[in-house]
Amino acid sequence: MNSIIHDDIQRVIDLADLLAILMAQPDAETAMDGMHKVAQIISEHAISVKEQLEAEARRAPRRPTLAVEQPPQETEAS
Repeated sequence: MNSIIHDDIQRVIDLADLLAILMAQPDAETAMDGMHKVAQIISEHAISVKEQLEAEARRAPRRPTLAVEQPPQETEAS
């Protein structure tokens, strides 16, 4: 896996955990500003992962769509 994608995914996981902790606090209402910022950063990292995966998919060679590849047709020489 691309190291940048790996880093983005790890940040999403870490920040989602942090967001869950912030939301579980008894004074969660007062932490709304912090939660908003964390959610925005999570979104930015998720978008980055999506864009990187789409770019890799465009660079990847196309695989045959047939379940079984057909051998080339032999033609008779005239």
